[in-house]
Amino acid sequence: MDRHPNDLTTDEQIDAALERARNAPPRPRIVEASYERGLDLFVLKISDGRRLVFPRENLQALAGSTPEQAADFVIGPHGTDIWWPQVDEGHYLPNMLEGRTGNDKWMERLHRQGVAA
Repeated sequence: MDRHPNDLTTDEQIDAALERARNAPPRPRIVEASYERGLDLFVLKISDGRRLVFPRENLQALAGSTPEQAADFVIGPHGTDIWWPQVDEGHYLPNMLEGRTGNDKWMERLHRQGVAA
């Protein structure tokens, strides 16, 4: 849509957008995460009650990482991502909720190995 430079957003449009945002359902976020070293698994507790479980080897961000590096992670400030500072990589929760643990090439490799998303 082309807008004329003199077209301004009205106060009513702004108020309507703010109201839609206030009434939108909350987005899922990571509220707790743990790395189960003995099983080499990550368990993410999501705000909507779901639990996501990922083997370390299925997370592209941790390809080639050690268990010690995997154990050093932080949940992003909004709960929408998990980050591993030692490997300077992370994953975005909405992608993980869709079963995406890496880029397209990574996901193709997992599918060839029989790992279901």
